[in-house]
Amino acid sequence: MKLNNMDHQKTLDRLLSGSLDAIGATDKETRYWENYRHIKKALEHLRKEGDWRLAELPAILERVKVVAIFLDDDQDENSVFESINSAGKPLSGPDLIKNFLFTFRHYDVSRSQEDDLVSLYTEKFESLFTKSPAGGVEAFFREYIAVKTGVKVNENPKIIYYSFKRHVGPIESHERCRQLILELVKWAVIYNTLATGNHPDFDPNDLGYLRASFFTYASLLMDIVDRLGKYEAGKIVIYDQAALRKTIACVVAYDASRFLAGAGQKAITRFVPTIPKILESIDPNFFHDYANALWTHVSSVQQGYRLPSVAKIREAVEANDIYFNSKQVVRFLILLDNVGRNEQIPFDAGLRRCQIEHIMPQTLGQGWTQINEKDHQRYLHKLGNLSITFDNAKLSNLSFSEKKKKLTELSRVRLNHMLLAYESFGPEQIRDRAGRLLDRFFEAYAVFSDGADYSEPEASATVNIFPQKWLDKVRGTYNPSELAGFPVAQYWSEICAHLNVPVGKNSAHRALENWLENYRPHWPSSW
Repeated sequence: MKLNNMDHQKTLDRLLSGSLDAIGATDKETRYWENYRHIKKALEHLRKEGDWRLAELPAILERVKVVAIFLDDDQDENSVFESINSAGKPLSGPDLIKNFLFTFRHYDVSRSQEDDLVSLYTEKFESLFTKSPAGGVEAFFREYIAVKTGVKVNENPKIIYYSFKRHVGPIESHERCRQLILELVKWAVIYNTLATGNHPDFDPNDLGYLRASFFTYASLLMDIVDRLGKYEAGKIVIYDQAALRKTIACVVAYDASRFLAGAGQKAITRFVPTIPKILESIDPNFFHDYANALWTHVSSVQQGYRLPSVAKIREAVEANDIYFNSKQVVRFLILLDNVGRNEQIPFDAGLRRCQIEHIMPQTLGQGWTQINEKDHQRYLHKLGNLSITFDNAKLSNLSFSEKKKKLTELSRVRLNHMLLAYESFGPEQIRDRAGRLLDRFFEAYAVFSDGADYSEPEASATVNIFPQKWLDKVRGTYNPSELAGFPVAQYWSEICAHLNVPVGKNSAHRALENWLENYRPHWPSSW
């Protein structure tokens, strides 16, 4: 028997054959060696203690049975395996996908061909995630499926597996399997470069900003890189650096604008992966000016997804306390501070050490007697009163003149130099500073137009499939009994009612999609 997981196979061979003298430093970094030492230590402990369980161990091993199950040609071995394993430890999505890739059900492979495929998968693909902090292989497959289908599936391992299997279809040759693995390698390199790596063609400020919300935008960013570049010899080659940076800057502007306007990220988690498919349906060559196509789309989509107008942003910043989303405040202010700088505050180290400083302090001391309690409560947590520092313990409740001196002379945060424009600091100056910060953002990210407000767009502006079209597609592929006697559907709510799908506070379309992911993952998506 040969395990599909061939990573560190030589280490395993040495341990199974008892060749401990051949174990080297690399072998000792593997889980195989770690597990071997754990078991050996446990057995030695039992021996030293004279534990009766050690004597029972051979008898237990003799009761272990190996069962061979033979299937007919029309049976799916993965489904049978999942049923048998249902009472055991659930398999991860990547484990299920690996089983699917290496089943070799529809074609024969030689031993050398099998070795070639397994080696390619473990050494070229899986190895990319050995030390990856970006959610591992399972998180990658969610984003890969989102890039390919436009649908962000939930984190259930079986849904990830079935969605991948449905997208890929049957694998009917050695070459098809090989090309599929090579494609996974390409997308994994793109994914890891965006999530944790460096690339000379990417703006480190924009990419650093987006990494904190990476899984909201991962599939869109991956599509941008793929459309505007290529994977060659293990590296990403970008055709046009300016076009790439401009497009990613649009994503930054969209995210930051929604934050400033008080809109949540969770609302767009499933919207973002649909963007490339919708843009392609409008114009197959949209990526020739990806930035403009993206900006036009997010400026006109329906309520809840739309890019806020400049007026909406200014209004929200004036009205909302923004401090309570402190991590996002720090990210936004670092983003602004880095604009136009060669020596930037790095987001990884910067986010760990950077702190928010209330210029007008949270507790008013003797140097702030001119501020009344009403204004203090109203303006304390507004954008214009917030800055960033790497040493706010020494600032505390200092007067404005003392605080301004420290923030402008000793801090490496250039945004603090704005304070030099003010002799005192109160409501008027807080409003003025907020306006200056917004102006800096609008200028840096070309958010000039006042844009449309949040009115509802044309019908089906963000939906590329209608209820009846989806119904016909399901019937034509699966002819399910659940949809018998339901010939016509004008609205998604009618379909939900027929299938007893609870809608709750969601839209009917969103409720149906959630239901499909959990209960009918093999049916086509409704997006």
